[in-house]
Amino acid sequence: MHSLSFKRAWFAFILAITVLFAQLPSFAAAADPATFQGIGNVSYGGKTYFTNKVTTTNKKIVNPGDSLSSIQSKLDSGGVIQFSAGTYNLGTMKITKSNTRVEVHEDATFNMSSNILFDIRPATVSSPRIENIEIASIGPGRFLIKTNGNKGGDKRPVRLTNVKNFAVSGIQIQGNYEGQPFIVLVPYQDGSPGTILVNGVKKYNPIFGLVPTFGVIQDVGATGIHGGYATVQMFGGDNVLMRNIDGENGVTVRLEPGSGQDTDNTSMSGPDLGALRDITLVNVNNKNGFAAVYLKAHAKVNRNITLTNITATNSGSTVHTDVSEFHRGDKVTVTYNGDTYDVERKRGRFENVKLKGNIKLTQTGTSKLAWFAISDLLYIDYSKRNGDGDYADYAPNIDNSKRLTTPIAPVLMLSHEYRSDTSFSIERGTYTMDFSGATIQSVGFSHSLATNGGVLYREDARTKLNKPLTDAQIKDY
Repeated sequence: MHSLSFKRAWFAFILAITVLFAQLPSFAAAADPATFQGIGNVSYGGKTYFTNKVTTTNKKIVNPGDSLSSIQSKLDSGGVIQFSAGTYNLGTMKITKSNTRVEVHEDATFNMSSNILFDIRPATVSSPRIENIEIASIGPGRFLIKTNGNKGGDKRPVRLTNVKNFAVSGIQIQGNYEGQPFIVLVPYQDGSPGTILVNGVKKYNPIFGLVPTFGVIQDVGATGIHGGYATVQMFGGDNVLMRNIDGENGVTVRLEPGSGQDTDNTSMSGPDLGALRDITLVNVNNKNGFAAVYLKAHAKVNRNITLTNITATNSGSTVHTDVSEFHRGDKVTVTYNGDTYDVERKRGRFENVKLKGNIKLTQTGTSKLAWFAISDLLYIDYSKRNGDGDYADYAPNIDNSKRLTTPIAPVLMLSHEYRSDTSFSIERGTYTMDFSGATIQSVGFSHSLATNGGVLYREDARTKLNKPLTDAQIKDY
């Protein structure tokens, strides 16, 4: 009898242990640094964005304490360069040779001592485009980059330009609200303007067409993002997949070719050179910031942008679309190589933009953690406004670039003047978005004027007296 009771008790114990372990989360095994071969080929939606063309077991090992010059010599020879676990205090590392893969142990930490850490670009503007470049964590965890900069300063952990077939993955960035995007894709530039004189005739500068093409940015994130910047920003590029990207504060992915300022050479290179074409975003998230995805065209005509499963928590919006302030006849004076001449800039736009999957903005609690710009002020639900509704009535965010409120709406379509608009306007620079494949959700809050689950248009703005804008006011940008 006692033996039977013991057996029953033992069986019950084993069963309980089995159930307990079955309920525990499963963790991916860490990759073997000796056999790791990068993230491999990457396809999405039937399209290949990255092909792994660097396969070797002959790896050049880098250890903490190695000099920057010795590391640079390894990078200059291409192939596979592998960073061991530990802490690195380094300046800029240049990747200028095709067929290079940088493998980084997930327990490695980089302390930045320069404005750029990994600089991926040909050695000169006349050098051939570099191809087959990868930076990857030997995961499953992300390796860490600490920017160590000042608020509003210049820190760009990864810069890519004029590279084809590239992949950047497995990076966590600890920022300090520096005034630059952390992973940046840009046209190659040499200091010359976007429009140049050739035999006295104005021509768009062709170097602004030298952009990153066919590549992947995935499994990266950042904290301490400045309100005007992002985990990843595209100033130029085509055929790029960005997925599993997260950010705290600021913006997570910013699709904005140029800055719109008078020093913005990108906007002076015409509507096509350096434009954003065939860009796919999947699983992008933001927390306590401005937006998960922000789009602003400036002077470029950008095409074929797809956003799938974009979410945010306690942020101003999930997807924020904006228009260029440029207008017909907008000019900037350029002086270069002894010549002075005027360059016109016209409004750009986005064409064929699609939202798919879950587009969700969640509010948790009542704290005002969401960031908004002065251009968003009149879209805050009237019942939720501060004081007299002036911008100064709202507390500033941590980097003083934005103000604080509760979430506004999942989709803020400032690029879309009226709901009845069905297409983009060449003259106005406005553009629409296809929501037909998306489920748009406001969770934990609502907006009295939002439609389609949480979409606001320019016509939804309300004055400080809660009055609709006039047509002239809606089109005043």
